[in-house]
Amino acid sequence: MLTHLRVIELGQVIAGTFGDMILADLGAEVIKVEPPAGDAGRRSGIYGIGEESAIHLTNNRNKKSVALDLRTDEGRAVLLDLVCTADAVVENFRPDVLERLGIDYDRLRAVNPGIVLVSVSGFGTDSPYRVLPAYDLILQAMTGHMSIMGEPNRPPVIMGIPIADLLAGVFSAVALLAAVESRRETGKGAHIDIAMFDVMVEMLAHVGTLYLNTGIDQRPQGSAHPFITPWQAFRCSDGHYIVVAPREEHFWQKLCAVLKVDELTTRPEFADAKSRQANRDVLVPMLEAIFESRPSEQWLELLQDGGVPAAPVNRMPEVFSDKHIEVRRMVKTFAKAGREVRVVGNAIKVIGGEETEAAAPPSLGGDTEDVLTGLLGYPREKIDALTAAGAFG
Repeated sequence: MLTHLRVIELGQVIAGTFGDMILADLGAEVIKVEPPAGDAGRRSGIYGIGEESAIHLTNNRNKKSVALDLRTDEGRAVLLDLVCTADAVVENFRPDVLERLGIDYDRLRAVNPGIVLVSVSGFGTDSPYRVLPAYDLILQAMTGHMSIMGEPNRPPVIMGIPIADLLAGVFSAVALLAAVESRRETGKGAHIDIAMFDVMVEMLAHVGTLYLNTGIDQRPQGSAHPFITPWQAFRCSDGHYIVVAPREEHFWQKLCAVLKVDELTTRPEFADAKSRQANRDVLVPMLEAIFESRPSEQWLELLQDGGVPAAPVNRMPEVFSDKHIEVRRMVKTFAKAGREVRVVGNAIKVIGGEETEAAAPPSLGGDTEDVLTGLLGYPREKIDALTAAGAFG
């Protein structure tokens, strides 16, 4: 789909690489320009799989790697030559870094007037917090997400994935494609400024809109819904949890039928959604006791046969053994260091189209020679001179 698109990636770890992974999965040529020591996301840490990290194995598939020392004049010159051939550049340095290196947007568009630069940072270029470090935990806390997650009257919790980083990557990919499309009409590039803080505020969506217009400050509800009851997880006799989501009235009636408590549908305190929400402290304990009477598999069969929206609360083994995963091809495999590596797949499916097979992430600088000779047409003497000058570290 995107075989016409070339992206130079200066991004690292997750926020600066995840969006480009999506583009690469869709066929874009993504050339990852790394410092001589490599993208920090390569380091194993607690996410290690062998000698490499799960972050690197996931986010850098289908990409090429060129190692450049951008602190050197020679390294920057090579980067500018790459920019001349590209549609877009993606970076997630602090807002002042490109300017200090002499490769800010003005410099990039001087060599390629149509270039699109996507800058991803914690707070954007003009925020009063622009120089502060911004990790996912910081963003989840500052943007109110931790105030609406977890159990009532318990310490704040965060999502189990770095959602701010991941979503910033998704937004960067969308913005990049929009700017490239706009260039077809205007002939002009663009500098896109994406703040992870802004992304997380936008993700407050209707919760933020509700507060802005009514002053309602949503509080933690556990797995429950702030305005619908029942709508939450229930523990079953085998210790496993299932969720039920009888949003509409007919689903509530079907739930009562499955649970053999049809009489609840005629009680005034449970007669409609507003009444059930007002009396959730009475209703939920009653339902909890019922769900504790059978194992989860039995309840799921009964509920689904009865037409009630319900699902298991799966852990990773159940997720990746689900038949949906195989049918929808949501696990990709590639060979790396003599063994098979399995990674999560791409959610974008084109009906009747062919999917890009996952290629292993590149070794550090593994494509430098091919890119310099093939794409840039550098002769051997020039590459040797650049090497001697420390352009590649």
